[in-house]
Amino acid sequence: MKSAVISAYKDAGYVEDNVRWLRENGYEIVIAADEPSEELIRIIEKYGVKATLSRERRGKWRALNDALKLVNGEQIIFVDSDTVIRDLSGLNGSDAVEIVKEVRGESIIERLVNIDYLVMTLGSVIAAKLGSCLSLNGSAFMVKKSVMDKLGGFRRKINEDTDLGVRLGLGGYSYDVCGRAVTEGPKSFKEWFRQRERWSMGGAEVFLENLLPILTHPRLWIPYLVFFYPVLFGMLVSLLLPESYFTKILYLVLPFLTILSPKLASIAILALYELDTLRNLVAIAVSSLVWSGILIAFSRKLSFHIDIKLLPLYYFVYSPLWSAICFVSLLRVAYRKLRGKGMEVSDWKL
Repeated sequence: MKSAVISAYKDAGYVEDNVRWLRENGYEIVIAADEPSEELIRIIEKYGVKATLSRERRGKWRALNDALKLVNGEQIIFVDSDTVIRDLSGLNGSDAVEIVKEVRGESIIERLVNIDYLVMTLGSVIAAKLGSCLSLNGSAFMVKKSVMDKLGGFRRKINEDTDLGVRLGLGGYSYDVCGRAVTEGPKSFKEWFRQRERWSMGGAEVFLENLLPILTHPRLWIPYLVFFYPVLFGMLVSLLLPESYFTKILYLVLPFLTILSPKLASIAILALYELDTLRNLVAIAVSSLVWSGILIAFSRKLSFHIDIKLLPLYYFVYSPLWSAICFVSLLRVAYRKLRGKGMEVSDWKL
């Protein structure tokens, strides 16, 4: 038997669409809903599906664990109410599966987030090839029930999906990427920032808790680090470009030419500076073009639609901002842990 757990908070979202599709494809369905709307209750009663409901917000991790108690199937699809399952072909005997997700929307921020999801998919594909798993995107994924039982279900974390993915990777469980789903993304920068603050703090919490095991298993994080933070990809390309130590020596020697000819020394230093600037510009151009080329090729292979025109904006603005948020959150979480304080995020129940 195959099962699906659909999680929802207040609004029904795409719950009915998923119930219809999953039922037609032979899935047992369990709905985990906190503070359910009348529409959501109507859907549950209409289709007679199993459900675990709470008038108060339990927190997603607890709601999912309550749903797991009602599940009978070995393969469990987890899907959020803001996500629509389109295809689940390719599911095999893997312990866990990341379902490919696209973000559909017209705003610039939604189209940039869609590039994010392609980058996440690329990292997941590489990780699967390396026989590893670092994270799961909680909007749609599959994990075997027997594996969830061994891991003790979801844990009380901001990012219960990231935590689960890390435990799967460190536990040596098999991992794959397949299927297709469409999900919603933030429609404004304010929504995006609130979401990413939560994501980054949740990710930092899990990272710090598993710091040594993660660092000693580089195949877990290299696939994500290189592509998810292209600023680091640029630094890698810069390091690979030939660097002249002779140039560094000239920076020290040329000022002494002022004794002979101040004008000649000034021109020589300017020329050296321009050459060094040109090298840096070449590194930036090469890294952005290579990174963009890999992403475009991968998107075409997957038939994953992205707005190519936004890749420079993503590379030079969006991703560096996201990287900065992650770094700041890492410091915040580390500080809270040192002071023995628990984790708190606005608009999120733990």
